[in-house]
Amino acid sequence: MRLNYYKVLGCGENSTQEEIKRAYHRRLLQFHPDKNDTGDIQEFHDVKEAWRILGHPQSRKKYDAACKQEQLEEEDCPVFARLSPNDLEESALEGTLFYRCRCGENYFVERETLRQKNTVLQVMCDGCTFIIVVET
Repeated sequence: MRLNYYKVLGCGENSTQEEIKRAYHRRLLQFHPDKNDTGDIQEFHDVKEAWRILGHPQSRKKYDAACKQEQLEEEDCPVFARLSPNDLEESALEGTLFYRCRCGENYFVERETLRQKNTVLQVMCDGCTFIIVVET
């Protein structure tokens, strides 16, 4: 399991970029070697690494997706594919998109669920235990 950068900074996964920035500055001062007598600078380096990832929206999004994948794998949910909405095809059902599974069945996604941006949807196959992850 990778280091949880949100815990390192003392903030949550739903924190805004501004909240993450404030948490970073607070932790940086807390663990800075010049201000901390313990001599262990690992926490200071962890804070800097957490900021390197969470301080930028694109790298934060990749980090969040990788953490979600690890969580899925820990739960023994086999992920067949990671997709964007553009990878889905129009279905004969109105307002529904689909993606074909390797078992021959389909994953169905309602178009309405794809309207919310920056979300991760987990969709079960109709015929097997695989899921797809659709990132909007």
